[in-house]
Amino acid sequence: MKMKMIKCVAEEDYEKFTYFFLRNRNEFDDVYPILDTVGSIYTMISETNILLFYDNDKVIAAMSYSYGTRECNFEDKHIVFIDCSLIENKYRKSYLFIRGFQEVVRHMAEENKDCKEVRFYAYRHHKYIHRLYKKFATVIEEKEGYFGLQDVFSVEFDRLVTYLGRFK
Repeated sequence: MKMKMIKCVAEEDYEKFTYFFLRNRNEFDDVYPILDTVGSIYTMISETNILLFYDNDKVIAAMSYSYGTRECNFEDKHIVFIDCSLIENKYRKSYLFIRGFQEVVRHMAEENKDCKEVRFYAYRHHKYIHRLYKKFATVIEEKEGYFGLQDVFSVEFDRLVTYLGRFK
């Protein structure tokens, strides 16, 4: 499989993201009401950068991220916050995760030279994802999220680059 990553810039890109997110929203939780989903999509499109990952012409994954955190009004631009990462179920393989994450990190390094830290969260009930993130990041906060208790993870940008570089 030849994966391609693009950053959403055109209406067509955001439309593809919206359709993908709507089709796969139940990966977050079995019950993700449509109005809440539409609200999440609006927030991501208006406040974050969105990447789409393709297998040929098919969107297989999406990620939204911001430089800075909402708590600091996005002024702490040395922090990249990955707000959402969604991979279509049949493409969830460690190889794809690593390759996609390597591409994301390369993209972020080019886009923001001041990036020093990456943060993201995982819901505790998503045990596989939680264990995966603990391999390379540290829990720095816990908070109540939309679907339950979530841990906020943090990793130094250079440490993440080194960790991902181990996989060729």
